[in-house]
Amino acid sequence: MLKAYWNQLTDVDRKHLAGLDHLRALAIILVFLCHYRAYDRPAWVNEIGLFGWTGVDLFFVLSGYLIGNQLMQQVKARQSIGFSEFYLHRALRIFPAYFVVVFLYFVFPFIREREGIAPLWKFLTFTQNFGLDFGNEATFSHAWSLCIEEQFYLLLPISLWLVVRSGTSKRGIWIFFGIFIFGLLMRGVNWMYFMKPFYDGGLTDNRFVTYNKWIYYPTYNRLDGLMVGVAIAAIMNYRPRWRAWQAKRGNQLLLAGLVLLAGSYFLMRGDRLAFWPTLLGYPLLSLAYGMMVFAALSPSCILHRVRWKVSTIVAALSYGMYLCHKFLNHILQGPLDAWGVAEAGSLRVLICLAVSVLGAWLLNFLVEYPFMRLRLRLRKTHS
Repeated sequence: MLKAYWNQLTDVDRKHLAGLDHLRALAIILVFLCHYRAYDRPAWVNEIGLFGWTGVDLFFVLSGYLIGNQLMQQVKARQSIGFSEFYLHRALRIFPAYFVVVFLYFVFPFIREREGIAPLWKFLTFTQNFGLDFGNEATFSHAWSLCIEEQFYLLLPISLWLVVRSGTSKRGIWIFFGIFIFGLLMRGVNWMYFMKPFYDGGLTDNRFVTYNKWIYYPTYNRLDGLMVGVAIAAIMNYRPRWRAWQAKRGNQLLLAGLVLLAGSYFLMRGDRLAFWPTLLGYPLLSLAYGMMVFAALSPSCILHRVRWKVSTIVAALSYGMYLCHKFLNHILQGPLDAWGVAEAGSLRVLICLAVSVLGAWLLNFLVEYPFMRLRLRLRKTHS
C-alpha cells in the first residue's frame, strides 16, 4: 500500500502534466507566504507575500481548466454529461479533508489563528464567502475560495449541458463573455456603492474589511480565473488549429504570460483597493495566469519538459496545505518562541513551511488517499 501511495503521490507516469504541477506548487507557496505576513517576517516574505494572494487566482485558472477539460472529455466521448458520476467524484475529492479541518476548527478552538469564525452552517453549505466579515470572522477565512470552487463545480456541468443541448458552440462563447463582462460590471457597481465613500472621505471604518466582504470574496466578482480556465479547456478540446499553434510556442506563451503578470503586478502594486485595479486587475491577472497554464500544456514549454519530483509532491499536497497551513503556523509560534528561533528570521518561515507540508501529507495519507482509491474504483466501475 505504501509503495502504491508513493507512486500516486509522485506520479512518475510520463503522460503526467508536469507543467501544471509546477504552477500548482507555485500557487500554494504564494498563498502560504501571503498568509505568513500575519507574523513578523523577513523582508523577502513581505515582498513576495504582498502579491501572494494571487496564488488563489492561479488555483482558479487551474481548476477551471482541469474540471472543464474533464467535462468536455465526457461530452466528446458520450455527447452527454454524467452528472451523478461527476458530483460524486468531486465530493470524494473535496469533502473528506475539508470536513476534517472544519471539525478541528470547531472542536479545538485553541488552533484558531483568530478569535472569530463564521457560523458552522456556512462552512457546511459552502456559502461562507458571502457576507464574510474578515474583521470578526477571520479564522479559516481562506475557505472562501473553496466555497467559490464548489459553487462553480455545481453550476459548470449544467451550463455545459445547456450548451450541448443547443447544438452550437456559439452559446458557450456568449456565456463565457457574458460571465466575464458580468464580473466587471459587478465589481464596478460594488466599488462605486461600497468603496467610493472611503475615497471621498465619507467613511472611516476599515475599508479593507468592507472591500473583502463586498468585492473580494463574493462569487459573482471572482469568476474571471475559472472562466479563463474553462476557455483553455475548450481550446484544447475543440480548436485543433489553435492547439497545434500552441504546441510549438510554449515558451513564447510563457513569456507573454509573465509580461501580463508583471503588468497586473504594477497595476495592483499600490492601492489594489482602488477603482481601476479592482475593475481591470482581476481579469488581467486571470489572463496572465491563463497564458501560463496554456503554455504549461504545450510540449515545447520548459514547464512541461522539466520534471521535478518536489513540484509533483507539493502539487499533490497543495489542497491539504491550503486547508491546514494557517492553523499550523499559529500553533507553531509559541514553541518556536520557546526554542529561541528568531521571529523575523527565514529559518522560522522554512520550519513553518516544512510543518505545513508534513501536516498536508498526514491529511493526504490518512484522509484523502483512502477516498481517492474509492473514487478510482468507482471510476473503473462506470467506465
